[in-house]
Amino acid sequence: MGIDVIIVEDDPMVLELHRQYINQVKGFKVVGQAADGKTGFNIISELRPQLVILDVYMPGDNGIDLLRRVRTEGLNTDVILVTAAHRTETIQQGMQYGAVDYIIKPFTFQRFKKSLKSYQQYIEQIRNNQQLTQTDIDCLKGVVSTESHLSSLEELKNSIPKGLDKATLESVLSIVKEQTGYFSASEISKLVGISRVTVRRYLNYLCDNGWLKGILSYGPVGRPLHKYIKDDSFSF
Repeated sequence: MGIDVIIVEDDPMVLELHRQYINQVKGFKVVGQAADGKTGFNIISELRPQLVILDVYMPGDNGIDLLRRVRTEGLNTDVILVTAAHRTETIQQGMQYGAVDYIIKPFTFQRFKKSLKSYQQYIEQIRNNQQLTQTDIDCLKGVVSTESHLSSLEELKNSIPKGLDKATLESVLSIVKEQTGYFSASEISKLVGISRVTVRRYLNYLCDNGWLKGILSYGPVGRPLHKYIKDDSFSF
C-alpha cells in the first residue's frame, strides 16, 4: 500500500522540486497540492492523505497555523515541515504540534529522501506490529549511534555499495581533499574526468556517511544547484 502525499508550498519552483523528489522515492504518491494554508486545509480535509509536506512561511495562514488547525480538527494526517526558518521557537512549535520531521532549506535530495524513508519505516512498523520494543521506538525516532557512520577511510573504501568502484572513490576523495568551501558535482567531475552524474553518486555516498554535508543553492533563475562541503569531523 502506497503513501498518499499532499504538498503545501507557495514557491512554484520548490513545489515542483518536492514533487520530483517524492516521485523518486518508491511507495509515495503526490495526490494534491496547494499554495496557501487555507487551500491546503481544504484539500487535506477532503483527501485525508497520510502525509503532508508543509512549508512554514506562506501567504495568509502559515504552516504552523495550518498544522495547529489540522490537530484541532483531529485530522489523522502526519506532517513534515520544510522551511528556511531557523528560529528555535518556530521549530519547537512545529514539534509541539506533532510534526514528524523538520527539514531546513536549503536541503539535499538525500536529506529529503531520508525523511520519507524514515516515515515509510514508521508506517510499516505501525501496520505490522501491535506492540513495539524500545529498539523499535528508538529506530522510529531516529535514535542512531554516530558509530553507524564509517569513520575511517579504509572502512569507507571497503564498504562501498554495489555499483560504486573503489578506485573511482579514491580518485574522488583525492580531489575532494583539496577543496575548500562549497563545491559542486560538476566541478569535481571536471577534475576527476568522469561524468557529473557518476560523481554525484560518490558525493552522496560520502554525505550518507557524514564525510560531506550537502545543501541546495537557490539562484535567481533555473533549477537549484547541489553543493557540498567537507565535514571537519573527518580527516580525508
